[in-house]
Amino acid sequence: MKAIKQISWDKVGQFSVIALAFFIPISTFLTGVFALSACVAWLCGTDMSKKRNILLHHPLVGWIYALILLSLLGMTYTIASRKSACDAMIDILRLGLIPILLYFYQPKKIARLALWAFAIAMIITLMLAFLKVYAGLPIGLKYTTGAIFKSHIKTSFFMAIAAFFLAVQMRKMVKWRLALGVVIALMIYYLFFMSVGRIGHFSILVCLLTLAWQWYRFKGLGWATLLASVLVFGAYFTSDVFSQRIDLLSQDLDFYYQGGRLLESSLGSRLQFAQTSLHLIAEKPILGWGTGSFGQAYASHYAGKETLLSDNPHNEYLRLGVELGLLGTILLMLLFYRQWRLAQKLNDDIRGFCQGILLTFILGCLLNSWLKDFTEGYFYCVMTSICFASIALPEKRLSLIRATYH
Repeated sequence: MKAIKQISWDKVGQFSVIALAFFIPISTFLTGVFALSACVAWLCGTDMSKKRNILLHHPLVGWIYALILLSLLGMTYTIASRKSACDAMIDILRLGLIPILLYFYQPKKIARLALWAFAIAMIITLMLAFLKVYAGLPIGLKYTTGAIFKSHIKTSFFMAIAAFFLAVQMRKMVKWRLALGVVIALMIYYLFFMSVGRIGHFSILVCLLTLAWQWYRFKGLGWATLLASVLVFGAYFTSDVFSQRIDLLSQDLDFYYQGGRLLESSLGSRLQFAQTSLHLIAEKPILGWGTGSFGQAYASHYAGKETLLSDNPHNEYLRLGVELGLLGTILLMLLFYRQWRLAQKLNDDIRGFCQGILLTFILGCLLNSWLKDFTEGYFYCVMTSICFASIALPEKRLSLIRATYH
């Protein structure tokens, strides 16, 4: 009976984590549903010795727990409202989902199915985007241009990652190279001709350079740099969507230097957010202003002055620096560093993808507060778990745990 229950709950959990990867770029509600379903399956299932071994001994969990504990400490001295502090705490507690996902993604088949589920979700998004833009179908009307289920920022980033994943598969799926190449080309076309998400433009170029380095080292990097230059300049002179987004950067700077005009300047507002964040960090450099305090700290800095206020600097490192001090920023950087070192121990079939997506996320956190954001936060948890579920845990510790509890 126990064996039947174990298989049953493991199957529920495995289905949930595959569905979670599929729905992250599509539905906020269903992302939450399947994340909860995975947690329930993890709690109700057996094989607790293996789960406990992951919780205690996986190389990533120590840094995750450190960030969570620091956030809990930040709750004791925060200047934020109770709601803001609790919301921020929920955001950081999302990282606690990683050990649960690590357990369910351990079978390579499940991890691979989850990656393909994500890729299929983006292919569906791509097809609908073409129908929306070129056939005039009323799909995703509340979003700009080619965005369907999520904003242009999220959609463009996920499209770049999906193209990168499919490019990695081309080396192994020889018979499907032509089909994969066509889909990748359409995704790149989407990014430069149908999407206003500059993070997607940036991410696909990072992925291209990463892939070239992984496959052909310096020779590949040189050719990829040339290809990236041709792609960017070609798109600038042929795509109104892309050229307008690039020209807008210059216009944003003009508005910024014309006495601020932050409401009209996306880039200018980010520059002010960054400058103010550095001032706030300098005032409380060690532990910061407390969990969820960025909005209140920012408002207090400009008390009595008219300016654009924000509860988000659009930079994860600065956000943590303000709220949890340099200690918080350092812990996040150490988590990323640990992931990078662990990635070098992965098998060839996942190492390249893991390094590429990690590099993209690390750089993306300079432009967005991704751990604070619901969709990107879950995406980080899922991809981290898929990439590092195969890391071997100490067998001696596992044997000791089994002997203790059985």
